[in-house]
Amino acid sequence: MRHSCFFIAVSVAALALTGCRLESGGGGSSTLNPAQDVDLVFSTFNLSNTPQASDTLSHTRFYDFYHGIEPAGAGASSENQLLAEAIRRHVDHFIGARPGDDGTGYTLVRNPLDLMNQVISVGRVNNFDEGRSYIRRRIAAGIAGSYNSRSNNAMIRFTDQTAALEQAPRNEREWLYPTLDWRYQPANKNLPGKVYRAIQYVARSVGPAEADQQPELLSLLAGSRYNANEFTDIGYNRPEFATVDYLSRNHGGIELRQEYATPAQTDTLYIKNTDQQVLDLSSYPGAPADSSPDCLRIELDYAMDIVRIFATDGVPARIPDPGADPADHPDPDKAPQIDNPDNCAFQSADLALTEWSATSSPDRK
Repeated sequence: MRHSCFFIAVSVAALALTGCRLESGGGGSSTLNPAQDVDLVFSTFNLSNTPQASDTLSHTRFYDFYHGIEPAGAGASSENQLLAEAIRRHVDHFIGARPGDDGTGYTLVRNPLDLMNQVISVGRVNNFDEGRSYIRRRIAAGIAGSYNSRSNNAMIRFTDQTAALEQAPRNEREWLYPTLDWRYQPANKNLPGKVYRAIQYVARSVGPAEADQQPELLSLLAGSRYNANEFTDIGYNRPEFATVDYLSRNHGGIELRQEYATPAQTDTLYIKNTDQQVLDLSSYPGAPADSSPDCLRIELDYAMDIVRIFATDGVPARIPDPGADPADHPDPDKAPQIDNPDNCAFQSADLALTEWSATSSPDRK
């Protein structure tokens, strides 16, 4: 049975203050995989800070990175400022950001990942709350368990009432999430107990005549890992590690990998599959001749407050393992391979094309 829940004229932040609870098909306490249909209507998909919830944007996925790459001190050259600006403008295509007046932050975002994260953290949707509570109970019992919407053929649909009234394209007014998954893996001899979460969004297919009217984002797949001992069914859970892949209609894809556990504290952005020039690196020694290289990595080290940029083109990500004995692997296609340290994804800090001192981010979330 589908359970429809309405956020009409109510923002996510306001909902947290009303005490309103949305019936969405949550299962009982003994249910295995309690995922059920969730159908929510919002006044808008836009997320911004409000007097009632002044830190809404601080929990959005790119908040720390967007601010943190700003050049500071000796790094605040015009060249570095231009690179930071170009990185942010490229990210805007994927997260629906509205930059602030100074361009170093945003005042609004509109994308399926940040909206889902906010809805979960607010804790007013019964089935999502039951999913986290179920995982919390499994952690207490030390027994593996999962909440998985796909396994239960459960539909998750969010609808933007304002966009619907304006007759916006369907992918602008209605977002479908094929997968919401929490999975608890108990501790073993090699790894302490962890909770893993996955969120998937996919836009509906449209014909060529409608494509230009659609939002830029085609799909995203996000994963997070949490310390099971710190995982809570109330509020916001800070991950140890998080990653998200975005795919757009006209700007290729980006991937953001975030490490929160000390001492790493690093965000790494990969810009992928675009034939457009995102960053002008032509003046930097060792830069690829191609203005849109097939590997482009921007790394923000929060511990050191340093931004580094790496780029390579035509350099394979994997190479044959030089330590393997060819006699053990007569078929070259099946020989073991290793990460290529010359590919930009794996280059060491000393091989960065450029780096600069960055704005300090003491409140990284």
